[in-house]
Amino acid sequence: MIKVGIIGTGGIAKCLQLRLQNIGWSVVFLVRRKTYSFNGAEHARNKMAISDLLDEANPDLVFLAISTLDRGEEAKNYIGHCARKGIPVVTCEKGALAYHAEALKPFFGLIGFTATVGGGTQLIGYLHDRLIPASEERVGVYSLTQRPSEDGTKGLIPFVNRRHVEIHAVINGTLNFVFDEVARGGRTLGEACDEAMKLGYAEPGAKDALSLINGELRDVVMKTCVLFNTTLARNEFITPSKLGAIELAPRQLEELNQKAADYRFVVSFSNRTAPKKRSFFNGNFEIAVGEWHIQGGFRQTHGDTDLASWLPGGVGNAVHIIEGELGSGGKYTLSGPGAGHEATTTVMQNDAERLLKHI
Repeated sequence: MIKVGIIGTGGIAKCLQLRLQNIGWSVVFLVRRKTYSFNGAEHARNKMAISDLLDEANPDLVFLAISTLDRGEEAKNYIGHCARKGIPVVTCEKGALAYHAEALKPFFGLIGFTATVGGGTQLIGYLHDRLIPASEERVGVYSLTQRPSEDGTKGLIPFVNRRHVEIHAVINGTLNFVFDEVARGGRTLGEACDEAMKLGYAEPGAKDALSLINGELRDVVMKTCVLFNTTLARNEFITPSKLGAIELAPRQLEELNQKAADYRFVVSFSNRTAPKKRSFFNGNFEIAVGEWHIQGGFRQTHGDTDLASWLPGGVGNAVHIIEGELGSGGKYTLSGPGAGHEATTTVMQNDAERLLKHI
């Protein structure tokens, strides 16, 4: 029987616990913010350090299902404790890989991170399959090249096989849901935000349209970093501080409200020598990292036939890849659900099965 631990107490953690029990896996411990369950009893968190709990429970794998309430330090520490003991971790938390990819680089082969970006879409795996040579050694969840890093350790660093690649992505299902609802003509921006909160799509702390939009903008900045750090980075990782904070003021939100039906938040990565220049609504980021140019912001959909051809509906996420010089390698699109406990736990279970098979 496979033994697992779960760190987290929210909806995803509860859904995971039920799902794993249904497939016959044993949940040997459950860590909450102030208590933990182990050996059929409840204990105060200060009774045993997480490192000691891992030694006592000896799980085959740990699921990390906590919200990012800091800069990923808590999640980074959990991952580090597990990885140093050779225990694989499957996570849906974004802060650790957004802020601390450099520190976690030696452990990438022990981390299942598909659920951090794209929900049930599994777009990280799709990008790995398209951009990394099939001949590379398969380690961990996806095809990662095992090469010595600068500090002498054997880090797991993705290797991008193709030149002239453009990647465009919708990686926040909540923002997509809100603006899609307005575009369909049935709701105002405020009504769409209220519906997103009612359905449980919003980040923690959302109370109104402004806090919801700004919370999701912080989320998309972290996801941009995770997507780059786990898929495209070579020797240089990015953090949210490099992209800068995107936050709308009340006046800007009111202006966006007047145009909401014609905008979606899109993130683009390009290793073209001359990336296309695009106009964005107020609040966007644009940086160059190595061979990659990264842009993100509210893009106008009207008149952009290529964008309109792949944009997902509802709470969906999507990735659209254009390969080859002048698109000679073709266009490829993947889309799917971007939010929801069931979709996320399915991806986490898939990651767990892949890690246990290959490690």
